[in-house]
Amino acid sequence: MTIHPCGNRGSGTDMEGTTIKTNQAHRTAKRNYCLAPLVFVSATRHGVVFLDIKRNRYSAIGYPDALKLAEHLDGIPILEAWRTEPTSACNTSCDDSGLMNSLLSADVVTLTPRAKCEIVSTQIPLDGVLTSIGDEITATPSIGLWQIATFLYCLVWSTISLRLLPFRCVVRGVHRRRHAALKIGYKFNLSRASELVATFRGIRPYFFLPKDNCLLHALTLVKYLAHHAEYPVLVFGIKTDPWSAHAWVQNERYLLDCNPEKVCHLEQILGV
Repeated sequence: MTIHPCGNRGSGTDMEGTTIKTNQAHRTAKRNYCLAPLVFVSATRHGVVFLDIKRNRYSAIGYPDALKLAEHLDGIPILEAWRTEPTSACNTSCDDSGLMNSLLSADVVTLTPRAKCEIVSTQIPLDGVLTSIGDEITATPSIGLWQIATFLYCLVWSTISLRLLPFRCVVRGVHRRRHAALKIGYKFNLSRASELVATFRGIRPYFFLPKDNCLLHALTLVKYLAHHAEYPVLVFGIKTDPWSAHAWVQNERYLLDCNPEKVCHLEQILGV
C-alpha cells in the first residue's frame, strides 16, 4: 500500500456510486483506530483522499486499500462501485496490518480516541441545480472609498493569514466565526449577499484574478461577507483524474462569485 501525497492546499468527478456504511460486525481489527485530529476524508472513483489541515497536505489511497481501511475505521466513505472493480486495477502491496501501520506513520490515523471535533464539516450540495450569485443572480454594485478600503483590508488580512499563520488556524477562525453567527440565529440573506458579491466583483479585478488564486479569492470573499454580517460556507473540493483541488464559497445551492461548471465535477472534502 502506498499513501500517495497529493500536494498542499489547492489553487478543481462526481462521486460515482452510492456511499455505504461498513458493517461493524465484520470488523477484524483488534486495535481501535480513529482518524487523526483535523484530518478530513472524501471518496472518488479511484479511492479516498485525506485533507490534513494541521499539516497542510493532501494524501490518498486506492479503493482496494480504502475498502480495507473501512473495516477498521468509522467514517470512511466507500462506493458500491468499488466492490465490482477488479482489485488488480489498483495495486495493494500490504496486508491490513501494513496498511494501518503506514497510515499511522503518516499521521492519517491514530490510536488515541478522538475528542470532540473542534472543526465539524458542513455538507453542501453539489448535485442538482446550482445557481451562481454574480453570474446568474446579479445586483447593482455600490463602490465607494469605504467599500474599496474594506475590500483591501480583507485582501491584506487573507494574504497575511495564508502566508504567516498555520493553515489550521485560518480554517478554525472561519469555522468559529460562522458557528458563532449561527448560534445567535443567523439566516442567509440572498438579496444582501447578491449586493455584496456585486460590489466585491466590481473591485476584485483591479487587484487579483480568481484563476490560480482560488484559496485567496475564497478566503477574501468570506472575510468581506463576514464584515457585512453574511456567513456562507468556505468549501474545499477535490478530484483525482486528473488531480485537482479547489476552494470556493457557497450557501446551500447558491455559489458566490463562482460558476457551477467549476465545481460540479468535484467532491467536497471540507466545508466550514
